[in-house]
Amino acid sequence: MKRARKSPLYMRWRSRLPQRPPAYVDDSASMEEAEPVTIAWPADTPKPRVGIVRDFEAFPRWTKYQRFLRRNGFPHELYNLHAHDWLRAAERLDVVIGFVSSEWPHLEEQRRKYWLLERRLGKLCYPSTAHILLYEDKFLEAYAARIFDLPFARTWTTHDRADALRIVETAPYPLVSKTVPGSGSAGVRLLENAAAARRFVEQAFSRLGRKTHRPGCRQNNYVYFQEYVPNDGYDLRVAVVGERAFGYYRQTPPGDFRASGMNLVEKRALPEDALRIAWRVNEVVRSPMLAVDMVRGLDGAFRIVEFSPVFAVETPMQLMVDGVPGSYVREAGGAIRFEPGRYWVHELALREFFLTAYLPQRRGLGGGT
Repeated sequence: MKRARKSPLYMRWRSRLPQRPPAYVDDSASMEEAEPVTIAWPADTPKPRVGIVRDFEAFPRWTKYQRFLRRNGFPHELYNLHAHDWLRAAERLDVVIGFVSSEWPHLEEQRRKYWLLERRLGKLCYPSTAHILLYEDKFLEAYAARIFDLPFARTWTTHDRADALRIVETAPYPLVSKTVPGSGSAGVRLLENAAAARRFVEQAFSRLGRKTHRPGCRQNNYVYFQEYVPNDGYDLRVAVVGERAFGYYRQTPPGDFRASGMNLVEKRALPEDALRIAWRVNEVVRSPMLAVDMVRGLDGAFRIVEFSPVFAVETPMQLMVDGVPGSYVREAGGAIRFEPGRYWVHELALREFFLTAYLPQRRGLGGGT
């Protein structure tokens, strides 16, 4: 059933059913308990006025942001990014935080408006414009991985039909195809041989393009191919926030090769080399929080398949070692230790934003992206 729900046909059919309009969820009263996240704020720097953009997630981010701001005495308010007077309302704010949703219309709106807020009105936004641009853009991920020599699974991207046809003649099979945008395994399929890949290319570069899992959003004039990495039946998500790391394993269902979005999660100790890879990626991305998805090949080496500066968090137990919730902490000398504790990762990320982006900018030291 999980596999069927990730198929383009099912997702297009489901989109035609009556849908409730997006609604905000307020889980403040029912939020799971977690460690308080505090920030040591310099006495000579006034705290900024923060506007919170609410999201439509079932496990919302905005309530965790609000909890952090209240606990640490930041002046704040809910900010309606979608309203006609969003520019006027932003005048009284110093910082805008929040991520609406991964739906393409919301993503496009937020990219435009955060760009204006940052580049023309001098506001600081979290996520930043650069990080929202990177989110759901697998092309940028692949380009960055190549430029900075990250251990990324071999990937071929092209917007040229003739080039795509040359690629499929020499690529190893099976070959993974992904749509842009796409998350949770949606838009991911396996091409078993060159004949199937040629048909795929012809559809993608046809006048109308290929239908995808998103109604009204066709794959047109591009392909994104990634090597299929034979593995041990899991992928691994490592989420880093500053010097802390969390994560878990995701099992692939029987008869499938995809793990993301299947909800077959195992929480146990993580390999040190995977943790160090995730921190290395964030040295490039420089995001307050970053999720790095990877698989371990049969040669024992980890290969990154995707990474994202925005991701959903449903529980304050994003890592468990021997049944104990906590996080890994990288110490100044590079050693890694496990520290027990339950944390809402979004609170830790917001603190990281203030420490590494807002305060350095206020002091003229740069910071952020």
